[in-house]
Amino acid sequence: MKRKELPYFMGYSGMGEGRVDYDAFYGLTPQMVHWGSHCHDFYEFYIHFRGGYQMAYGNQFYDMEPYQLFIFPPFSMHSLVCPQGVTNYERAFLYCSLDGLRRASCGQIDLDYVFRAALADKGNMFYMNKEEAEEARSCLHRIMENQDNKQPEAQFENYSLIVSFLNLVLRAVRRKDASVPGFNAPNAIQQIIGYINEHYREPLRLKDISDHFNISQSALSHDFVRYTNRGVYDYILFRRVTLARQLILSGEPFGEVSEQCGFSDYSNFLRIFHKHMGMSPREYRIANQRSASPADA
Repeated sequence: MKRKELPYFMGYSGMGEGRVDYDAFYGLTPQMVHWGSHCHDFYEFYIHFRGGYQMAYGNQFYDMEPYQLFIFPPFSMHSLVCPQGVTNYERAFLYCSLDGLRRASCGQIDLDYVFRAALADKGNMFYMNKEEAEEARSCLHRIMENQDNKQPEAQFENYSLIVSFLNLVLRAVRRKDASVPGFNAPNAIQQIIGYINEHYREPLRLKDISDHFNISQSALSHDFVRYTNRGVYDYILFRRVTLARQLILSGEPFGEVSEQCGFSDYSNFLRIFHKHMGMSPREYRIANQRSASPADA
């Protein structure tokens, strides 16, 4: 199955149109311009080895160290924060759909529930030890090399490796002292992101936000881009489209989706959704229904 390039809005992903249930990656990138705040409609299990500066999750920020494990559930906002760019960036990650988790657990364990309960209790950042991180990297590297092989025995081997990888993830999550609270972003930026996350469905202008926090519009714009790699208005649209994707997949009528997400009118909603997703809301719903079909297994 040939993977298609996704619109710029989504960043790197092998799980777009014509998607599979999982996508593994391991690599060292000498120079990279990092993606801005984004989310996926699948899980991301990310292991940092070196090169990163900070990771943002919602309005929480984490200093990055070797062998950190980050878990990002579907539709959760996150981004790599590196104001000066990224050098010698080494990381490994697994993208896995909800169907992929069900297949990996053979339908016996609700891994989505297990992970969400752990994240609600402990946060989303954990530490692996060196041996666990190296074993996890080996699993993901082997999956990455083999994931385009559609022969049944190759896919069976990949799922066995996914099970081994998820077992390492759960081992790190289960440790009582595994989680670390977020910190280190300027307090104003955390408050501003939190404020936008609460009010993005309302008519919200840069001036409204700057007045609310008693900060100049230029300073607000500069600091916001520095920590999210997105402009304020771009971030607001991202949150609206993200919510729209969730509501579309839940079966909400498109007109109600437009209204609930804070778009000024239905035609504006259609235009912005297509710009950022590369397809109409109807096409997005159909594509995701097809991706969840047993025929794609």
